[in-house]
Amino acid sequence: MPTNKHAAFRYRVLDACFRRRRRWTIAELVEEVSGQLREAFGVDSGVKERMLRYDISLMRSEPPRGFGAPIVCREGRYYYADPNFSIEQRPLTQTDIEALREVVAVLRQFKGLPHVQALLGVLGRVDGWTKVSDRTLIQFETNEQAAGAEWITPLYEAAYKEQVLKVEYHPFIVEHSYEVIFHPYLLKEHRNRWFCFGLNEVEGKINTLALDRISNIEVLDKPFRPNIFFDPETYFHNIIGVSRPEDGAPISVVFETTFLLSRYLETKPLHASQRLLERDGHRAVFSITVIPNPEMYAELRRFGKALRVLEPESVVAAVEYAGGWDPLPAQQEAYTNLAPLM
Repeated sequence: MPTNKHAAFRYRVLDACFRRRRRWTIAELVEEVSGQLREAFGVDSGVKERMLRYDISLMRSEPPRGFGAPIVCREGRYYYADPNFSIEQRPLTQTDIEALREVVAVLRQFKGLPHVQALLGVLGRVDGWTKVSDRTLIQFETNEQAAGAEWITPLYEAAYKEQVLKVEYHPFIVEHSYEVIFHPYLLKEHRNRWFCFGLNEVEGKINTLALDRISNIEVLDKPFRPNIFFDPETYFHNIIGVSRPEDGAPISVVFETTFLLSRYLETKPLHASQRLLERDGHRAVFSITVIPNPEMYAELRRFGKALRVLEPESVVAAVEYAGGWDPLPAQQEAYTNLAPLM
């Protein structure tokens, strides 16, 4: 069905007109719809008769193009043949139900996600719904034993309801836990670990909390500070993973790999900025432009002798390996065992 917001609005206005159980001339409908458009959107030009006739034709069409609306015209006047019909009360088609079944079958794998069980409960009351398919047709990398999954729902609900939290938090690098007054904004997964981004009220800056380091959450009766600090759509563009240094700036990191690893990295880049600079029969050279963070160093290190950083020197020094570097084809056989781990 059309997604234009004015078109969707016109359909609802026409639906409301026909549900009044009166018969309308096309001129009366044009006047009514034009007035509602002016009030809702400030559209001074109104709606043309030709457009409204097209809207009525579309509403009459069967799904998925239209709504199957029983609009009839007698003696130049339009009305619903079934006065109880409404486009807001359309039953789900069998195609809709099958699509929902498959979506829920996928979501069912993510047991920690909020509202999945609630969605199943709602669908259980939908006419024609039976059960979620028992077949597994797609499988995601999930870790049901991962610590911290129990905090996904309360953190999600707190972010949605704009609630301030007192979080008891125990990082790996300190001996004792401490409390954080936290305004949650965003939940994000990275390598089967969940993280929550939000405002540390005391420090006045964004903190990243690993859910597996949280031991308790308490909702506080305090004013919530909305997120004016970062845009989730762009915040992670210049980093690998989830940790963004407060004063970091993107730099160009150049590294060379074995020929075998280069083929893999072309299909699964380390970062969206990755570019192939050169290649021969034994090696390839890539660049990425990122803000250095722990996840970047971990990514560069995890390929062992199959990858060597060339520049800048600060990154070269941080990513050194015992055993050196050997891109020769004879050595590449040893790296094939890495493929399932990458």
